[in-house]
Amino acid sequence: MAQVGSSDDPKGLIQLGPLVLACVPLGEIGYIILVRHLVRHCTIRRDRMAEENIIRVLLVDDHQFAREGLRRMLELDSCIKVVGEAVNAADAADKVEALAPDIVLMDIKMPEGDGIEATKLVKQKRPECKVIMLTLYEEYFAEAIEAGAVGYLLKDIKRGELIRAVRAAHEGKVPLSALSGEFFSKITAPAGDPKSRLSEREMEIMRLIASGETTKEIGARLFLSEATIKRDVQHIFDKLGVRNRSEAVAEAYRRGLV
Repeated sequence: MAQVGSSDDPKGLIQLGPLVLACVPLGEIGYIILVRHLVRHCTIRRDRMAEENIIRVLLVDDHQFAREGLRRMLELDSCIKVVGEAVNAADAADKVEALAPDIVLMDIKMPEGDGIEATKLVKQKRPECKVIMLTLYEEYFAEAIEAGAVGYLLKDIKRGELIRAVRAAHEGKVPLSALSGEFFSKITAPAGDPKSRLSEREMEIMRLIASGETTKEIGARLFLSEATIKRDVQHIFDKLGVRNRSEAVAEAYRRGLV
């Protein structure tokens, strides 16, 4: 860095990070003011970067007690901020549009429009927003995924699991509770046309998708390139007749593949 007033700085300019300052004889007080300005600039920049890394969450549940409990659990993580609450489908759609959350934790059983309807409205208002169903009921799993939810959690989930699920959804993974075997036996159906059956490797990839692993993580685990995994994932989508990971997980559970 050039020194003020040196031969390397004939015009009295000095580069300080992103700032270029015109330098004049400042004196001791002037340099103190300059340092304070730079500290303030760096603090603002640091705070902006921290804000960008925060996961913004909207809680949708008609029971205030449930919302308060979720808020307390989530805000123990410094990277998660609950930006608002809603009590029904219309309220959720309005809050999503106004608050632009990254994640919506959605109850299913609500008055004036259930969680399935609310999820559809949320995805219409803000397609990039990720909805996680949080419910007491196992049987709405497939319907929730079809409506656009990326995850399905049961309300007896522990705090650590809830935080991991929110982080996983934010990273593009598919958070799921360990739903009961009895439930899956009810929704399991035959695979149908042999052409739609998954190969052994595709089955392994499908299981890893259902566990929430990314393309990169699956490739590393199976010692395959990301390009190969992406191709295999597309083959899985084609065979299952689905458009994305969430639908693939729902269909795989329906068929009893995972």
